[in-house]
Amino acid sequence: MRKLYILLFILSFGITIVAQEFSAGPLLGTSFSQVDGDNFGGYNKVGINLGAFVSRTITEHWDIQLDIAYMQKGSREAPNPEKGKYDDYKIHLTYIQFPLVGRYRYKQFSAEGGLSVGTLLSSKEEIDGTPIDELPSHSVVPFQDIEWATVFGLNYHFTDKLWVNARWFYSINRIRIPYDGEIPVYNPKPHWISRKPGQYNNNFVVSLYYKFDKLL
Repeated sequence: MRKLYILLFILSFGITIVAQEFSAGPLLGTSFSQVDGDNFGGYNKVGINLGAFVSRTITEHWDIQLDIAYMQKGSREAPNPEKGKYDDYKIHLTYIQFPLVGRYRYKQFSAEGGLSVGTLLSSKEEIDGTPIDELPSHSVVPFQDIEWATVFGLNYHFTDKLWVNARWFYSINRIRIPYDGEIPVYNPKPHWISRKPGQYNNNFVVSLYYKFDKLL
């Protein structure tokens, strides 16, 4: 039910924007992700960021923008025999993401900040290609359906219609709550129950945007 309420809110906001003068277009990019709290580090999980956006100019330098995008997130720790690591561990997460940002532009550059809400479409955690829930003595900890995140970004505008965007997303709420049982993949002890309770998405996204002429 929470998913429905949030989607209705986003759609209502979108209708409000459409009722005014706005611009729109597609976006395509790459997401580099990690999950803080899984004992591994590095933006090693690569996915896609695909969707569309609507924007409205507020003043000469300010505008607001809402994206609707399919975004892949997660985590990966590749085998490294030299360091005694032999398992290929992955978290696969897919979201419908709704980032809303305010943007200030100066010449060919712009900076932005805002909030994003994501609805979880699918999740899978695996070792060497095998889902954890199919392994003996392993427990699956479910991921949360909704993610709220802060968004900060920089843009370089090749033209008024074409620009490249770099954004950093970080979860405000936990995407997975602490678990006090035994999960061998987190051996010896998952620090997501001891240092910073829970797990959080942490991802860096680079995308290309193209804006069509104003539609209204």
